[in-house]
Amino acid sequence: MPACTLAALLGSALALGCQGAPAAPATSPSAPSPAQGRALASLAWRALELLPAAAVAPPPARTAPAFEAPQRPGDASFAIGPTNAGALVGPVALPEDLTSLAVRPVTRSRGATHGTRALVALLSKAAQRVAREHPGSVLWVGDLSRAEGGPLPPHRSHTNGRDVDLAFYVSRDGRDGPVPADQPAMVRADASGRIAGSRDLFFDRARNWALVRALLEDPGVVVQWIFVADHLRALLIDHARQVAPPALVARAERVLAQPKDSSPHDDHFHVRIYCGLEERLQGCLDAPPWHPWAPRHEAELARWLDGLLPFLETPREPETREAIERIVRMNATNAIVHLERLVEEPLDAELRLLAHDALGFLRRGYTREAWKRWRAEEAP
Repeated sequence: MPACTLAALLGSALALGCQGAPAAPATSPSAPSPAQGRALASLAWRALELLPAAAVAPPPARTAPAFEAPQRPGDASFAIGPTNAGALVGPVALPEDLTSLAVRPVTRSRGATHGTRALVALLSKAAQRVAREHPGSVLWVGDLSRAEGGPLPPHRSHTNGRDVDLAFYVSRDGRDGPVPADQPAMVRADASGRIAGSRDLFFDRARNWALVRALLEDPGVVVQWIFVADHLRALLIDHARQVAPPALVARAERVLAQPKDSSPHDDHFHVRIYCGLEERLQGCLDAPPWHPWAPRHEAELARWLDGLLPFLETPREPETREAIERIVRMNATNAIVHLERLVEEPLDAELRLLAHDALGFLRRGYTREAWKRWRAEEAP
């Protein structure tokens, strides 16, 4: 069976790189049904080399089970793992041709200018919207992630393309009102909104709220957090109550927050987005909380799991290996009982070891050390 035909059976997440394959909606890739799953067990599984995976490439002499390096279909872009111990596949660089968006020189020198396609699109659209509403505005963008993701000192997150730091919109008192004075420096603002060390610069409530609103109202991306100091959050919410609908203000009150385990963020915003459905299938992992409006993709993931379980019930290489790797990438902890039964089967030693290793990972959760082993290091 041709690779694209098999990929189409497994859903749009696998068919992305197939020329001529019809693309299913990005929000609802179809899972293999149990019946399809059993039928696929007898097919040539070379086509499943299309499956991305969330871990390091195997060493020359493989002594323990591990995921293969991911294969990136087409122009797919996705985050792997949690934000503090993940990687980035299919990195997208910030655009260079927007007058409304600029990259801080220190960010460029650090190579921290890449994110998922979703995050970069979100920033581009938000900056352009603010500039339309407030001419002359320039959004100075700080660190996202490195092209391959991974650790980015001194940050504790920023490892998988779903985090970004943004300088505040800053204005100057002018004769006819506020004048944009946006700059790459991340400058501290006090409880009144005044910029430290300046007589006439201030945190522009109207433009910074316009940015928050643009981020929250984007139809294609769901923002989990906008970290900012409590006193600046209060200024934004007070302004929002005067100009925005109550439902949007209520959403902002949940998303805007001062972090409890880092600096107060009185000199910049830190924005984090949730994993999309395609990313969840590849191994992107969200951490709580889940805001009421944020999709958790539970039904879609459950359908995928239903299509994979038959390969655990009748274990054989390489079908069962692919199923186990997909289950771990999905962090499908409700498959633990099925994996427990699998390790009791008279299996090939390497397959048994893979099942045992997958159980340990799902039981312990995605620790930093575990993701060093199971995450993707690079796209081929």
